[in-house]
Amino acid sequence: MEKKIRFYYEETGPYAPKEGLEFIRRNNIAIIVKFENQYLFLSWNEVDYEKSLITGGIDWYEMPEDAVRRELLEESGYYDIKGIVPVDAINVSRFYVEHKNQNREAVYFPFLVELNSLAQKEIDAQEKREHTCLWIEKEDLKRVQLFDNHRKMLECALEMIEKEQSGKNPQLRK
Repeated sequence: MEKKIRFYYEETGPYAPKEGLEFIRRNNIAIIVKFENQYLFLSWNEVDYEKSLITGGIDWYEMPEDAVRRELLEESGYYDIKGIVPVDAINVSRFYVEHKNQNREAVYFPFLVELNSLAQKEIDAQEKREHTCLWIEKEDLKRVQLFDNHRKMLECALEMIEKEQSGKNPQLRK
């Protein structure tokens, strides 16, 4: 897959970048997690976010796929992965991160992760305080409130799945 930026996004409203705060730049993964006909989102407890994909930084020593495995386990406890496939929706997003009180300029590398099962390990107490995991049926995805860049990454993953199911995207074939 050619790695090029597909879109740029700057948050508006309460999560618009804050004046006077430096931008922290980092490479991130965003994970669209699928199990059967359901998709996993984080529902935030301590901040006023709606729902979100699982996201996290790529450490300097990691390959993006390794960051996907690590973040999925850290934030949800799920580990029984059937496949990890890059989604053609790399984007640069600028926003304010309330729970860290910082502006971010993030390059998101999205991945579709399909699980074999819902086998799950216990997650850290801090992760439990910050968010809970929520599974949403495919037919209900349009009603989920997401950040615009998360919505666009999700839609690109869903398009990829539809192409695979119609035989037009051999990349997802096992």
